[in-house]
Amino acid sequence: MKLARFSPPIVAALLGGLTTVIGPGAVGSYAAASDIPLPIAHFAHMVVDEPHGHLFISGGAGTDGILVTDLDGGNPTVISGEPGATGLALSDDGSALYAALPDQDAIAAINTEKLTESARYGTGAGTHPDSLAVAGGTLWFGYGTADAGGIGSVDGAGTVTLRQDSGSWAAAPMLATTPTPSGVLAAAVQTGDTSAFVTYRAEGGALTRQAAKALPVPDLSDFAVTADGLHLAVPSFQGATANRYRTSDLAVDGQFAMGVYGKAVAVAPDGTMASGDRGFVTFPETGEGYYTEYSYARELNSAAHDLAWAPDESRVYGVAVDASGGSPTLHISRNPEIAPVTLYESWTIPLAPGEAYSFVVSPDSTLSLGAGESLLPGTVHITRYDDADPDGVLVPDPTVSPARIPVSFFGSYRVDGTAPLTGQLSFRVDYSGSGHYGPAGRTFDIPVAKYAPTVALAAPSSAERAAPLTVTGHLTWPHAHVTTGAVHVVKTDLAHPSGYSVGTVPVAADGSFAFHDTPQAGGANTYAFTYDGGTSYLPVTASAKAQVSRATPTLSVATDAKSYHSGATVKVTAHLGTTYNSRSVTLYDQPAGKSRTPLKSGTVDAHGNLVAYYKITRNTVLSAAFAGDYRYAPRTVTTRATLTPTVRTQVQWPLSTTRIGSTTYQVFYKSEVNMGFNLQVTPRQSGDCMSVYVEHYYSGTWHHVTSQSCVPLYSDGWYGYSRALKLFADNGHYRIRGHSTPPAEGAQTGSVWSQWTYLTVRPGSPS
Repeated sequence: MKLARFSPPIVAALLGGLTTVIGPGAVGSYAAASDIPLPIAHFAHMVVDEPHGHLFISGGAGTDGILVTDLDGGNPTVISGEPGATGLALSDDGSALYAALPDQDAIAAINTEKLTESARYGTGAGTHPDSLAVAGGTLWFGYGTADAGGIGSVDGAGTVTLRQDSGSWAAAPMLATTPTPSGVLAAAVQTGDTSAFVTYRAEGGALTRQAAKALPVPDLSDFAVTADGLHLAVPSFQGATANRYRTSDLAVDGQFAMGVYGKAVAVAPDGTMASGDRGFVTFPETGEGYYTEYSYARELNSAAHDLAWAPDESRVYGVAVDASGGSPTLHISRNPEIAPVTLYESWTIPLAPGEAYSFVVSPDSTLSLGAGESLLPGTVHITRYDDADPDGVLVPDPTVSPARIPVSFFGSYRVDGTAPLTGQLSFRVDYSGSGHYGPAGRTFDIPVAKYAPTVALAAPSSAERAAPLTVTGHLTWPHAHVTTGAVHVVKTDLAHPSGYSVGTVPVAADGSFAFHDTPQAGGANTYAFTYDGGTSYLPVTASAKAQVSRATPTLSVATDAKSYHSGATVKVTAHLGTTYNSRSVTLYDQPAGKSRTPLKSGTVDAHGNLVAYYKITRNTVLSAAFAGDYRYAPRTVTTRATLTPTVRTQVQWPLSTTRIGSTTYQVFYKSEVNMGFNLQVTPRQSGDCMSVYVEHYYSGTWHHVTSQSCVPLYSDGWYGYSRALKLFADNGHYRIRGHSTPPAEGAQTGSVWSQWTYLTVRPGSPS
């Protein structure tokens, strides 16, 4: 059975349907790695010679030898006289190391015991051999330049043969074969946005083409043949996939367990793979998940061909370089085929003395279960520690559940029990490890202490005075609980502001309780319920409030007038009707733009009245408030007193006056050019504006002839209106007046009209 996985915290949270606390388990150190700076300037290739205890590392162009270390990266030495060595390969029997020398147009054979060159094979002028592979008992090499290349061979007698492949290559091809001797050979070269691949059977010193195809690899730097020779693994930065390419026809044939990323890939003899970007991951060829993961230091990057397996699969070697391709550093990952296991536990909290508990242990790993597996292989032992068993006692029968998506991906182990009455509770979980899974262990505590349950109350939001009401409640624990404790009730109302006890109510086994009351005082009746916790829990208190009805009192407020001039005294009278045990009223004034302030407080007289006097300077809201008593509700009422401003008018430049009927007219002559009409508003407020209206008398009535609407006043409250006298009819009768309008928001006064000013205009000039 192959199971999909999620992250460990999600796995743990889904277990058991419990209220959970989740803690990570210890991770085994199965991917321990060492970082060793290498005494070479650059890196080109690496092979592992386990039988002789050697690690061979070439540096490419600009170097003069091949670096040799032991299998731990120590005791470095150099095989000198191998200038520009790049591609490396071991002979099938491991007795010879082959090194490509592109600048020398040669391949060197080096004795792996003596670490000395035993032969050198010239490949021809301008061939520049680079990549090497041993397949079918023959050493094969890719050669050529950036324009053309080919595949050559060196047989057991040292005979060099070029153009072993009848096809053409755009550059020197890169070669790869299986990690153990076989007759499978593959070659590839990048050609623009794709890479050309060819697979062969290598037999008797000759190549037979199996398949040729362009694959979608835009940045070819390495590739590998799987251990069974049936597939290719091709890493990439730009086009990384998990595709397995079949060597028989280069078609996609399923997926690897992970995507093949980065610049390098390596295959172990048992088929395990390694690849990565800025580090490497080891993973099985198929299935899901991975074994180990290692990240290089931030300043280091992966290099092409930088991964190699020890033949016994006990180690993976990686070489990282800096941004310039220099400063090679060797990384050795041990136990690369053992996946770490993490143990996660979830338990019921909080846990009170004597309560039942359950917890679940869920293993997790980077490697998913394989086909046919329904539980993480190996054994799990769980030990309980408490005051009764301080040295621990093995939990005999944890409930084992097989893997189940999406709850548990590796199976789980459930333990049920009862918390001790005193002391603490701890557990130790040990996983033995098995196969590709490493052992793991974890110790954790389940806290045991008194805690407060939650309490919920339900009360009517409103109720009638002197009528029955009921408040119900419910205590809730997060799991099965011990039945203990009682609920005590304290009531607070207007008659008892400090509260008083009204008794104890029983608690049912399910945590429910109810209290019945008939309130006599109106207003807020508050009921405080305190559960005392009994022997196992902490106290908890909650309150419920019911608004008990009160009668609405008769209350009014009035002034002796509705409009006043500035500085006038306003008489304010509040009247209170029938109440129960309070006859107190407070009068307030709130001038426009200011806060409300108390004007007078006191007990109303025998007629129910309270009188106050107020000097008005702007529009004012006057209010009367009754605070309420046991049976009558609070009430506030308001009225408004409006300030009427004064408007002065002033006519400019009239020469005389005349009487027309009973009305005095200002006399103007057209030669005077303009008539001026000024108005001043007192008091002035910001945002006031003045409108001016002019009317003409004819046909027995006044007619509107012109106006100017809502023009702001000057800072001194004046506004001047001017009109050309030539626009008036000769000897016509006219009148003019203004209207002051307060601002729409925050008006401190009311509006006001000025008196009419009458005028007539005569032709010509005054004599």
